[in-house]
Amino acid sequence: MSASFSVAAILLKLLATAAGPELHLPDASQLAAYQPPETTRIYAADGSLLREYYVENRVVVPLSSLPPYLVQAFISAEDQNFRRHHGVDPAGLARALVANIHNLRSGRRLEGGSTITQQVAKNLLLTNEVSALRKIRELILAFEIEHDFSKDQILEMYLNEIYLGRGAYGVGAASARYFGKPPVELSLSEAAFLAALPKAPNNYNPVTRPEQARARRDYVLDRMAQDGAITAEQAAAAKAEPLAVRAQAPLETVHAPYFAEEVRRSLRRSFGNDQLYRGGLAVRTTLDPRLQVFADRALRAGLERFDRNRGWRGPITNISAMLDLPASAEAVAQAEAAQAPAQPASPPPAQQGRLLGALSAMGVHVPEQQPKPAVAPTAAPKDERPVWQRFLTGIDRPADIDGWDLAVVLDVDRQAAVIGLEDGSQGRIDRGDLTWARRVENGRMGRQVGGADDVLAKGDVVWVQPAAAKAPAPQLAAYSLRQVPEVSGALVAIEPFTGKVLAMSGGFDFSLSEFNRATQAQRQPGSAFKPFVYLSALQHGYTPSSLIYDTPISVDQGQGAGRYRPRNYGGGFIGLATLRSGVERSRNVMTIRLLVEMGLQPVKQTAEAFGIYQNMPLYPAMGLGAGETTPLKLTTAYATIANGGYQISPYMIERVQDRDGRSLRQPGVTGPDRADCIPCAATAWTGQAAPQRPRGQELDDPIANYQMISILQGVTQRGTAARLAGLGLPLAGKTGTTNDSNDAWFVGFSPKLAVGIFVGYDKPRSLGAGATGGSLAVPIFSDFIKDALAGSDPGAFAVPPGVSFAYVDRRNGYAAEAGGSDVILEAFRPGTEPGPPPVADTFGETSQDALTGTGGLY
Repeated sequence: MSASFSVAAILLKLLATAAGPELHLPDASQLAAYQPPETTRIYAADGSLLREYYVENRVVVPLSSLPPYLVQAFISAEDQNFRRHHGVDPAGLARALVANIHNLRSGRRLEGGSTITQQVAKNLLLTNEVSALRKIRELILAFEIEHDFSKDQILEMYLNEIYLGRGAYGVGAASARYFGKPPVELSLSEAAFLAALPKAPNNYNPVTRPEQARARRDYVLDRMAQDGAITAEQAAAAKAEPLAVRAQAPLETVHAPYFAEEVRRSLRRSFGNDQLYRGGLAVRTTLDPRLQVFADRALRAGLERFDRNRGWRGPITNISAMLDLPASAEAVAQAEAAQAPAQPASPPPAQQGRLLGALSAMGVHVPEQQPKPAVAPTAAPKDERPVWQRFLTGIDRPADIDGWDLAVVLDVDRQAAVIGLEDGSQGRIDRGDLTWARRVENGRMGRQVGGADDVLAKGDVVWVQPAAAKAPAPQLAAYSLRQVPEVSGALVAIEPFTGKVLAMSGGFDFSLSEFNRATQAQRQPGSAFKPFVYLSALQHGYTPSSLIYDTPISVDQGQGAGRYRPRNYGGGFIGLATLRSGVERSRNVMTIRLLVEMGLQPVKQTAEAFGIYQNMPLYPAMGLGAGETTPLKLTTAYATIANGGYQISPYMIERVQDRDGRSLRQPGVTGPDRADCIPCAATAWTGQAAPQRPRGQELDDPIANYQMISILQGVTQRGTAARLAGLGLPLAGKTGTTNDSNDAWFVGFSPKLAVGIFVGYDKPRSLGAGATGGSLAVPIFSDFIKDALAGSDPGAFAVPPGVSFAYVDRRNGYAAEAGGSDVILEAFRPGTEPGPPPVADTFGETSQDALTGTGGLY
C-alpha cells in the first residue's frame, strides 16, 4: 500500500470520527449480488423488437463483451489513474477538497473529483444528495469496494450502471439509443462520444448542442491518445467522423400496440410487476410483423371508409383569432421577464455547518462564508417561429395517430385550402379531396361540397395525411383531410393448426383508445354463430342436402317469456331449402326451425366445446348469435373448424427467458414450452426427427367438420360473402349482423390462416340502414387476406378419410348430372348420398300463405 493511500485512509477515518454517527455507511460487500433493474424486451416472431418495459432502461453487458477501446474511453475520460489507485485518487481528492471548502462557504455546488470507484459507491450504495457528508461516505466506501472487488468487476458495475442520457442506463442501452447498434459494433468515435456523457448528458446532447457534443468527444479522444490507448492518427481520424446519432425515438421496429399490451398483461399476471419492469426478461412472441402491417392498414381503411360515408363532423378546434396576432407580442413577455427582480440564493444546508466545524477542529483553515450573489433571471430565447406554428404545437393533441399530422388552415378558397403543419412547412388540400366531407346537419348529410371553403375555414385545426400523388416541385405538397372515425372494430389473425396469434388490431388507433376490442369487447356474433348450429346438426344425422322449411315459425320460450317469432333479414321466405342454403343465404327462420327439431342441448355443447361461450343459456335466440363473445374467441372457434376440428388455445407468447437465459414457464399458458411437448426441449440436433406438436382434443367428427368447411366455402362463392369469389383463393367463412345492425362481422379462413373482423360502436347503436357484415366486414377481410396470402401457396382444405362425394343440385339437394349451372360436388357420409328428385315439384307447391311472418335477430 502506498504512503499516499495510507495518509488518505487515516484522514478519512479522522473525518468519520469527527462527523459522528451521521455516516450510516452501507455494507459494500452487498455489491457481490449486484443485479440492477434491466429492460424487459418483447420480440416478434422474426426477432424484431416489439416493445420495451422498464423502470430503468438498461441492458447489462459483461465487460468481456465490450470492445477494449470503449472501456478505455471511459477510463481516459473519467479516471485516468483507475488502474493505479486504490479507490481514491489522492491528487484529484486534494484538488476537490480545496475547491469544496470555498464552495461550502459560498453555497456553491460541490465539485466531484470522483474516481470510477467513487461513482460506483455513489450510484449503487448512496444517494445523489449534494453534501460533504455524502462525499465522505463515498470516499470511505470506495476504499472498501477496492478491497472487496477486482478492477474489472468495478468497471463492469460502473459501465452498466452509469446514466448516459436519453433515458439510457449503461453502455448497452446507450449504444442502442444513440446509434441503434450493440456496443461491440461501435466505432472509436462513437465510443468516445458515449464516454463524454457521464458528466452531464444534457449538456452534450448531439441534437440540441452539436458543437459542445463534438468538442467533448474530441476531448475524450485526446485523453485516450495521451494515455497511449490510441495513436494520434487514430484520434484525428475519429475526430473527422461526423457525430451522427439516430433520432430520439423508441427502438421498437414493429408497431403492434394492442398485441404488445396483451403480452404485457399476460406477463404481469404470470410474473408480477417486479419481474416485468426490472427483471430483464426476453420474450419471444408469435407476432408476424408483415401480417400486422396488413391488419392495421385493412382495419383502418375499412373504418375510415364507413365513417366518411357518414359525412364531416368538423375541425378539432379553430384558432383563427390567434393567426393575426403580431409576432412581436412575445417580445413584451420577454421584456417583462427580464425586468423581474433577482432571486436571492438559498443558504447552504445546516448539515454543512456541522461538517465545517469538524474540519476546523482538525486544523483545516476554513475561510469566512461569503454570501452568494443574487442571480438575475435569464430572458427566454426568442421564438422565431410563425405565430400559427407556436399555437399549433401548443395545442393539447387529442391523439398521436400513426401517419397523420396536425395542421391549421391558413387560407382557403373554392379550389383549395393552404395548411400549415407543426414542423413549419405548408401544404394544400384540394377541393377534389373534399367531396366526401359533406357537413352533418341535425343528424343528416348536408348539401354536396362545391368548394374547399364549404368544408374548411381559416384557423381550423384538422388531421391530415400526405396524399399519395407527388406534387410538382413549385407547388405545395398535397394532403388529404382526415377524420377520426366514431365507429371502431377489431381484426385478429390466427394460425389454425397451432393457435398462434399472428396479428391483432384492437381498434382504430391505440393512442385514441387502449381498449382492445379483439380481446375485451363482448359483442353479439349474430349470424356468425350459425355455423355452429348447423355443425351440430351435421353431427346428429343431417346432411348438407337435408331439407328444412323456411316458413314462419312461432316458438314457445317457456317460463312466461312469450313466443319467439324470428324473421329473415330483408323479410320473406323461400319455402323448402337445403341445409347448405340456410348457411349460404343466412336464413334465420330455417336456423330456428332446425334448432327446434334438433334441440338446444347439442348446440350448447358445440358452442362451449369450441370456446365461444362458457355457459350458453338455452334460449332459441342464442341460435342466431344473441349471446356475447369476443372476436378472439369466435375466430379461434373458426380456426378449429379450419384445422379439422381439433381444439386449440390461442396464444401470443412462444418463450420467456430470464436475464440469465433460463426459460420460464407461464402457468396455464400453452405453446411450444408446454410440458407435453417433451421433444421440444432438445437443445441440439443429433439426427432425431423434428418434434411433432401434440394435437388438441378432437371436438367433432372429421366428416361433419369437412362438410361445414365446404358449406362455408359456398358462403364466399355465392352466399353473403360472394364478393370474395373474385380473389381466386380457397376461402371459407360467414358474415354476421345483429339486431338493428349494431354489430357487423365476418370470420373466415384459408387452409393456413383464420381471420376475424368485427365492426361496431363502442357504445352499441345501429350502424345504419343497410349496414351488414357483408358490406362492412367482408371488404376489410378482403383487403387483408389478399395481402396476407400474396406470393405464397394458399394450400388446400384437407379431405378426411371416408368422405363420399356426389353431384347434387344445390337448390334442392337431390342427385344431379355433373355440368349443370346449379350442380355442385357435395360431401356426404357413405350411405347418405341423396337420390334423384321426386316427380312432384315440391317447391312449386309451397303455399304462398305460409311465406309470411315477423321475427327477431338476423
